[in-house]
Amino acid sequence: MSNDERMRAVVSAVTVALVVGVGLVPDRARAVDISFRNFSTAAAIGPPADGFAVKLADLSTLALGSAGAVRLAKYSPTPPIPKQFKDIVAAVAAGGPLAGGSGFDAAYVSGSDLNPVWGFIYNSGVPFGPTFDEFVGFLYGKATPGGQSGLELLQGIIDRSGANVIALPIVASSQQGSGYFKLPIGGAGATPGIGLVGLCQQQWTLRYLPPAQQVLDRACDNLVARGQIAKKSLKFIQALAGGGSLVKAVADGQIQGFEFATPLDDYSQLFELPEGNPGTVGTRYLHGPGWHQPFLITYLIINKQVWSKLSRAQQMLAMSVSRDHVLSSYAGNLAQQGLRLRQILSANRDDENKAGRLILVEWPATDLALLRDATIQFLNGRAVDASLPEQGRRDYATILEALRVYVSDNNRYWRTRDVPAALRFDGWTSGDAKQGWGSSSP
Repeated sequence: MSNDERMRAVVSAVTVALVVGVGLVPDRARAVDISFRNFSTAAAIGPPADGFAVKLADLSTLALGSAGAVRLAKYSPTPPIPKQFKDIVAAVAAGGPLAGGSGFDAAYVSGSDLNPVWGFIYNSGVPFGPTFDEFVGFLYGKATPGGQSGLELLQGIIDRSGANVIALPIVASSQQGSGYFKLPIGGAGATPGIGLVGLCQQQWTLRYLPPAQQVLDRACDNLVARGQIAKKSLKFIQALAGGGSLVKAVADGQIQGFEFATPLDDYSQLFELPEGNPGTVGTRYLHGPGWHQPFLITYLIINKQVWSKLSRAQQMLAMSVSRDHVLSSYAGNLAQQGLRLRQILSANRDDENKAGRLILVEWPATDLALLRDATIQFLNGRAVDASLPEQGRRDYATILEALRVYVSDNNRYWRTRDVPAALRFDGWTSGDAKQGWGSSSP
C-alpha cells in the first residue's frame, strides 16, 4: 500500500468512526449533487473554492461510499443573479432546481454579501482589527458573551432574519496591499512621502472599497476639522464603468489610485495585461501594511431546503471540511505571497523607462494612528447611522460588541506574544551566510 493509499484509508477510518461515534448512520446518506454559483476567478478565491468542492466530494465518498457523496458543481459560465432577486443571498434563499426555486441552490460569496451593514466584519474584519488567527479564535471558539462561537452568532442572526440559507466559511487569505498610488505616502528612497495630509489634498479619484473608503474619507475630514488642511480634494469610486480593468482605468484617467488584493491576486490580475501594469501607467508605489483588511474569509451559502436533503452525517462532513479548508486555503495562499510580491517589484526592472519600476512603501506610523482613530469613529458611528436599516444596525451592534469583548479579553496576550518585527528575521543567515532569512530584496 502506498503512502497516499494508507493516508486515504486512515482518513476514511477516522471519518467513519467520527460519524458513527456521534450516533449518525452513514448508510442513510444519499448522494446529493448541488450546483453553485461562483463569483470570482481570482487566484486566491476561485481555485480554492473549486478545491473545497473536490475535497468535500472525496471525503464524503471515502466516509459514506459513492451513494453518500456530496458533490458541488460550479455553473459555467457564471450566470447573472436573476432580476427578481435583490441580491445573491435572496437568490439562494429562494433555491434553485434542487429546491424547486428560480434562484440558486448554493453560491460562493464574499462575506460582505451576507449583509450590507455588518457583512464586512465576517468578510475581512475591521481595519486595524484582529489578524486572521485572532479572528479564527472568534469565529470557531466559544468566544461571544453568550458562549457561542462567532459562526454560531452569525448563523443565528441569519436565521432570525429569515434569509433561509446556511453559511459555511470555506476560503481564507491574508492581508491585502493598501494602495497603488502615483505618489508615495511614506518616503520612497530619495522621493519624500506626501503623507496623509498630502493624500487628502490630491485631486485624485481612488477605487478604495468600504469600509476602508469611509475610514480614509473620515481621516481626511478630521484633518479639515482640525485646520491641518484647508479642504479635502480626494474622491472615491466603488465600481468602474462596465467592470473594466483597474490598470486601464488609471491609463484612461478615470482613477489615480486603487487598493486591490494580495500580491497573489495582484500579480494574476493586474500584470501582463495589454494595457500594461500598475507601474507602467503611473501607479508605481505599492503600499503596506494592509491596515484596511487584516484578512479575507469567503463563504458558501446553501439554501436550507437543499441543506435538509443532506443527512446529518453529510452535514457534519460539510461543516468539518469547510473548517479544514479555511485553514488549508489560507496556508496555500500565504505560501505564494512572497514570490508574487518579488515578481511584482521586479516586473518592470528591465524597462528603459525607470519611472515605471514599482516600489514598496510603508504608511508612516503617525498616519496609521490617524487612520486608526478614524476607524474607531467609523465603527462606533455606524451603530447609530440612521441611513442604515434599523435591524441591520442592531445586528451590527451585537456582532461588533461580541468582537470587542473578545478582543478585550485577549489583547493583553496578543500584545505580549508579539515580537518586534525588526527582531524576527534580520540577520538570520544560513551557515555559509549566503542566504538571509530577513532579506528584503525582491
